[in-house]
Amino acid sequence: MNAPAPRRKWILALGAGAVLALGVALAAADRWTATEPVARADPRAMTIEYVYDGDTVRARDVDGELTVRVLGIDTPETVKAGYTVGCWGPESTAYARSTLDGAAVQVTIDPRADAVDDYGRTLAHLILPDGSDYGTAAVRAGMAKAYVHGRSTGLLTEDIARAESEARAAGAGLWGPPCKGRTDSVPLEGN
Repeated sequence: MNAPAPRRKWILALGAGAVLALGVALAAADRWTATEPVARADPRAMTIEYVYDGDTVRARDVDGELTVRVLGIDTPETVKAGYTVGCWGPESTAYARSTLDGAAVQVTIDPRADAVDDYGRTLAHLILPDGSDYGTAAVRAGMAKAYVHGRSTGLLTEDIARAESEARAAGAGLWGPPCKGRTDSVPLEGN
């Protein structure tokens, strides 16, 4: 029998430690709330109630609601106060709305990544009813770029990076004209 590659052993060791830490966090919390996201390894079945833009949604279940910042991706700005709309922002938001609005998803916290961002939004993957990851699909369609949040990479980082390479090579979405990958928003004059 072949021994796992050294990298795989490291990931498995990290995973076990992260699971232990998550177990401690879960023991201290009865459930997730909108104001107190709790890191959990198990997925939470929720319905997407509102799509803010291509990478931020509000999800709800019987226990309440969460604002979720999709882990592993970044989409052009469309709603950032005081900033211009980024190139391909409206298309990215339209894609998210057509894919996610009202969808039953699994909100999955990644134990290798931060649980919340600087704005208090829950960082999570959204697993679609067909079992695919929304973030990976959005990047593959050229609606988002791969993005590492906070302290570490997530479990799907390699899949998302591969999807971005495919989208770039195909000139899909924001990688084609008129954006050609440049989607930055800038402060409006007077700000």
